[in-house]
Amino acid sequence: MDLRALHLCTSDAWGGLEMYACTLMIELRNAGVAVVAVCKPRSRAESFLLERGVEVHHMPNSRLVSPAGIRCLRALVRERGIDVVHVHYHRDIWPASLALRGDAVRRLILSIYMGVPAKRDPLHRLIYGRVDAIVTSSNDLNSRLPGLYSVPPSRVRFVPYGRPLERYTRDETKRASIRALHGVEPEDLLVGTMLRIDPGKGVMDFAESFSYIETHLRSGVVYMIVGEPTRKGDARPNESPFEQRCEAYLRELEAFVASQGPGARIRLVGFQDDLIGYLSAMDIFVFPSRDELYSLVVLDAMGMELPVVAAAAGGNLAQIEDGVTGLLYEVADSRDLAAKVSRYLSDPGLRRRHAGAARVFVEKTHDMKKTISSLLEIYSNRPRKPGIAGKG
Repeated sequence: MDLRALHLCTSDAWGGLEMYACTLMIELRNAGVAVVAVCKPRSRAESFLLERGVEVHHMPNSRLVSPAGIRCLRALVRERGIDVVHVHYHRDIWPASLALRGDAVRRLILSIYMGVPAKRDPLHRLIYGRVDAIVTSSNDLNSRLPGLYSVPPSRVRFVPYGRPLERYTRDETKRASIRALHGVEPEDLLVGTMLRIDPGKGVMDFAESFSYIETHLRSGVVYMIVGEPTRKGDARPNESPFEQRCEAYLRELEAFVASQGPGARIRLVGFQDDLIGYLSAMDIFVFPSRDELYSLVVLDAMGMELPVVAAAAGGNLAQIEDGVTGLLYEVADSRDLAAKVSRYLSDPGLRRRHAGAARVFVEKTHDMKKTISSLLEIYSNRPRKPGIAGKG
């Protein structure tokens, strides 16, 4: 395949968006696409891609729009013979759109990974008017995007998140070592979550639910919270890398756990790179986010055949079929969350049935091979006005 794609992801964070964007780049390269990336210097995205042999470039500055940034992108597109520019981070659509104005051959693709507000003013119409395809994993968002962004429905495309199914095998060695590292006994049932420590993610809802677990079950249960606060876009030297409100939320969470006494069975373990290892260590997965567009880590937990308890909001309603592939609870209701967790704790058969159905759901709807095939079809679509401008 003779396709060359320039991917933009200048986010300083390293969460689901960034991990997924970088994973897509690697999978596209494996499918035969020549991949070039633009990342923020010294970001986790840059190091991830460099370690895997991807050519990475930087913008000349961090401003939203600058003549130098536009010239930089135009030069990259020309010198690398780029066919498609694929934007993953919302700020990057500005320089990408302006750099490709007047170029009717190269396609501009925008992936949206979270909910968005309306952007219908003349300036946003100009920016989004150049976009050839907007890609999301949410049918609900797609139905609203033409009104939010004033783009024709024909340019809005649904592409389910792809997950590498071959990775989803429980690692018993890592399960034992991670549980031992955090003081979880072999016979304990480990109920875990993985998400950013952010007020909107409902982490405190999860922590507070522990005390509402049915008394006769609680002594054999451990809670684990994997994650760190949201990172700032531009932290100064010797300054905390985390957003102030999220770091304050972490302090509240730590204080709550400390208030439970020295025998507290809630573990705060910070961010962990070993996704498969930590999911292998868990017996039940909880996703308490109060409004998520569509969660990658929920798909990962389902792929690992973990029973999932999730807040009945946002994309969780599309991902989890209540009573079939998982259990839903009332948003922000720690007592209801505990009740649903207790159902799983007391019924191993229910855990197995829901976990098995969850794995089948991921296999049917989120196979990475199908996702890459859909993206290649979008990449290869003819431009809106062919023949007006050539490469170079």
